Amino acid sequence: MNIVLIALDTQRADHLGCYGYEKDTSPFIDSIAKQGVVFERCYAPNIPTHPSFTTMLTGKEAITHNIVNIGGGVPLEPDVRMIQEILQEAGWRTAAVDTMGRHFSRGFDEYISPSWDRSDPLTLRRAEHITEPALQLIEQLKTSERPFFLFLHYWDPHTPYLPPADFRTMFYPSHKDPYDPNNHSMDPAWNDEMFKWYFHDWMPGVTDSEYVNALYDAETAYMDWQLRRVFAALRPIQEETLVIITADHGEILDEQLGFYDHHGLYEGDVHVPLIMYWPGTFPGGKRVPGFVQNTDFVPTLLELTGITDKDNTEGKSLLPCIKGRRSGNYNEVYLSEATWEVKRGLINDRWKFIQSFEQDPHGRPMQELFDLQADPTEQNNLAALQPKVVQQLKTKLDKWVARRLQETGRKVDPVSEQGRCGTRIGTPIEGETPGAGATPLHLRAHKQAANIPDPKELNASATPVAKVKSKDKKVSARPQRAKAEKTTASQNGERNGAQGKASEALSNVAVDKNTGTKLHGYVEGKNGNKTKGAAKAASARGSGAKQAASAAKGGNKAKGRK
Repeated sequence: MNIVLIALDTQRADHLGCYGYEKDTSPFIDSIAKQGVVFERCYAPNIPTHPSFTTMLTGKEAITHNIVNIGGGVPLEPDVRMIQEILQEAGWRTAAVDTMGRHFSRGFDEYISPSWDRSDPLTLRRAEHITEPALQLIEQLKTSERPFFLFLHYWDPHTPYLPPADFRTMFYPSHKDPYDPNNHSMDPAWNDEMFKWYFHDWMPGVTDSEYVNALYDAETAYMDWQLRRVFAALRPIQEETLVIITADHGEILDEQLGFYDHHGLYEGDVHVPLIMYWPGTFPGGKRVPGFVQNTDFVPTLLELTGITDKDNTEGKSLLPCIKGRRSGNYNEVYLSEATWEVKRGLINDRWKFIQSFEQDPHGRPMQELFDLQADPTEQNNLAALQPKVVQQLKTKLDKWVARRLQETGRKVDPVSEQGRCGTRIGTPIEGETPGAGATPLHLRAHKQAANIPDPKELNASATPVAKVKSKDKKVSARPQRAKAEKTTASQNGERNGAQGKASEALSNVAVDKNTGTKLHGYVEGKNGNKTKGAAKAASARGSGAKQAASAAKGGNKAKGRK
């Protein structure tokens, strides 16, 4: 068998059609879900990105592997191995298209780390820069006599939400104005001292949170379109290849404080999609209703491959759930985070309990309790009204942490020990004020699109920098639909589409002296844009993507008539 693990960074489960979303964001993923196994209640117990992927790839909870926050100074425990290292030792070929680096590159024969096309200030192109090298790797791996493990890490639903022009407004009502000064739904974001300058960098002046939510959905739709190409390449070997689609965490949109980020142990963040697709081996159209978590991936893969678990993984195999022998792996799931907030939590069939280690940066209370059956969007904190339930769940959480510390030989909880590592993101601009009335992005003189923040940027200075002069234009009521921006995107697409043939993707290769992993480099494109030789994205930017956007728009209109 072969294994392809596709991670959709920041993808909420409830914003996919196969998880009940009413908008047509994911028609292709939904089609795969109908032919595969959908786990309805999969949770990421340790968020955000680095903790979650470490848990996912090791099969061990964060107290064991020691990675509890983003970009922290603590390394992965030396005796903790990841699935690619285990498979590599067993003779598998291992490859990845991923940008995290760090310990995540361990165990891969080839590790391609692409950079994004930022040449259009209104669009951060990401999906095709994963897909293009992925297609080449698949062609190589298909001819191998050895089984392979391929890890693909897509980032499109992660901020900044700057989808291609043809997708940008496909989920936003045409009669609305994202810059309406009478709309105050974005006020919590513009009053957030931790994030407001970061938001100002890629959505300045936006007042309608529905518009930002629509941008998030548009990113999902574009990523969904790109996944078609990956599955088409896998089609000749699909009966011998297990494909897993999941996410490291979700995203808080505008339903909780902490807009447009993934901190907070709320459902939007910790409930993630999990779809397993293996035609001829796994049943099609099956749905598993009970709790599972991403610690379960590695034990499942070890059982499927027949490799002995010498690493004492801590999850449970998902095969009994797939075969119908049980409805889930757990009655409850324990949660943690330590990047912008330092918290632990516990979820069961009815209750979600969250305990903070320190004052919440958004002013929330130290304890939160939600009745998920009556309040699935977690709007009503019942901690003060249900003290007995709070005490019961806190006692259970404390006992679980104590047991885990004893099992791992630790004296201190690493969540509290390492603590919060993020305080502020984004750079203040002299003479500007984030929020309503700020000059919109398409009228600014930016030379390139905003980028995904580096972990080193999570403690930004509060000192303003000099203001960049904006273009001398008048703000239109609906600037995101201006023809000029589509023309710019088209011109940039043509320019960047000619930057290199796909065969150049593996041209600049270095070998990590410690691990032997091939690390693929990048070429410097025209105008100083960093571009991967493989980034021949014209095919994705052409008529195919436009047709997808058009079809999705039509589908959404049809749904609206029902």
